[in-house]
Amino acid sequence: MANRYFIILLVSFILSNTAKSQTYLPDDKYRVGLKAGPSASLLLGTALSKPSVNMGFTGGVYYKYKLKGGFHFQTEVSATFRGSRFKGNSDSGYNKFSLFYMDAAQLVLYDLQKGKLTHAAVLGVQPSFLIQSWVYSPNNQYRPAARTIALNGADIFVVFGYQYNKKIIGVQSVFKIGLTNINRGLNMYTFDNRHLGPTNNSGTIRNISWETTISF
Repeated sequence: MANRYFIILLVSFILSNTAKSQTYLPDDKYRVGLKAGPSASLLLGTALSKPSVNMGFTGGVYYKYKLKGGFHFQTEVSATFRGSRFKGNSDSGYNKFSLFYMDAAQLVLYDLQKGKLTHAAVLGVQPSFLIQSWVYSPNNQYRPAARTIALNGADIFVVFGYQYNKKIIGVQSVFKIGLTNINRGLNMYTFDNRHLGPTNNSGTIRNISWETTISF
């Protein structure tokens, strides 16, 4: 429920501030704006059982600066819900991880058509910081089941993808691959002290996500 309230507030903020965003005209050196859109994520590795795609949301602000030779530098600060769903676990197991991150992407863009700003390749790195994590079980979909989740507080991603820009609106679609094993032992128990499994507490967990955002 808290996730829904956050998404509603963030979308309202973006819509109310769209008119303040700056266009990226040919003579401009920079652009400042807002970006938001859906994300699809997975938690892969040996620690968790039968992961499947989880849909989330990302939104934030960006600053893009024009360099020479068709290159641009873009920095972003975003709030993102990642995680994973899981299939086939019992009612006493887990079926969803929801992870709330603050991201600080540092990207280099390269124009794919000389002299045009419309199409660009995207490559960069992204430090991310885990703000909150929740684990849900099949027998209770409305509030978190886990009492303790031992995960690393930071991850770093390799980012690559594509950006499409017009004067007012742009679209960015990128893959983000986490380089860090974020597992610190898991140690997942419900509020009434039941273990949530199956898990390999010494195994690996890596973030994978695909994010598509509209920028203003």
